Amino acid sequence: MSKLTPEQIQAALSPTPSKKKNNNIIGIEEEKIDVSVSFNEIESFGNNDSIKEMYQDMASYNRMIQERITFINPALTAAIPFTRENLYLICAYTGNGKSTIAANISRPLWKEQKKVLVIANEESKQDVLFRIACLELGFNFNDYKKGTMPMVHQKECAKLFPDISKYVKVLDVTYKDGLTTKFEGIKNALEAVKRSDYSAVMIDYFQLIRYRVADPAASTYKVLDDLRIYLGKYIKESNIPVVLFAQLHSMGKRNNVELDSRIKECPGILEPSTVVIEVTPDFENRSTDFIIKKDRFGYQGMRISCAFDKGKYVEITPEHIEATKQNKISKLMQTAGVEVDLGDIDE
Repeated sequence: MSKLTPEQIQAALSPTPSKKKNNNIIGIEEEKIDVSVSFNEIESFGNNDSIKEMYQDMASYNRMIQERITFINPALTAAIPFTRENLYLICAYTGNGKSTIAANISRPLWKEQKKVLVIANEESKQDVLFRIACLELGFNFNDYKKGTMPMVHQKECAKLFPDISKYVKVLDVTYKDGLTTKFEGIKNALEAVKRSDYSAVMIDYFQLIRYRVADPAASTYKVLDDLRIYLGKYIKESNIPVVLFAQLHSMGKRNNVELDSRIKECPGILEPSTVVIEVTPDFENRSTDFIIKKDRFGYQGMRISCAFDKGKYVEITPEHIEATKQNKISKLMQTAGVEVDLGDIDE
């Protein structure tokens, strides 16, 4: 029997495209890319076929804009077209409301009976639904997490789970032993809904996708950079928008003006993102600013200020401003040890 050459041994050990295709865990197949460029191809620009293609692309873009869906509230919906073929990158510091924003995106879509997939690698599936139920009922989700929410309120929230889960589907960190923290898990979940009747996908959050089944030794940066490249291709082919939450550096780089220097792990995610929003809450005044840092629709630089009321981002009204002022007075009085009926205070 003749010996196998090193090339034959390597070929036997390397997975073939068909093997890769049938491997549901890895789910990666090599792509054959045509990198040739001919003189005739260059010269063909401007012929009838290429003009027709551009007209079709223009019509597709107009349809995309017309298919925009609700994004949190009326003010944000007007400023940020939320529609297919777009990657929306929402950036915030730790504790500044990424998961709260995800719930605020999900709630109006649930109410409109539009399906949403939430890929969570930090919050549990029940917490994702509980947040939405709290928004609907006007309860404070943090009371539940602190163990101070009355059981009767918890039961009211739980009763909404069956209806919410008809439209808000959740893959959390417990799904298949942490598949939502792996590149392949995110990729396969996105591919599963790519041509479906879902209205949006949310990934909460970017930097916790740290592993790759096909390459266990890959660095976090490598995993995230591969995901960046994949998402850039995905949004061009998908029927649904993707919302990706990203964490910002909390300490040393906080004062940097440029956002790319403050995104943790892989700032290159800015490149494929078509809309980038930085979220900055003002806890004292109970409000939050949504600052558009990048936008294909022409709204870059816009700042949309929303009141934060019982977990919801709503319009800032005179009533909210007055309530905030009275709340500040109450806290000052409590700090000073003075009891006062705020209703007796004259302007």
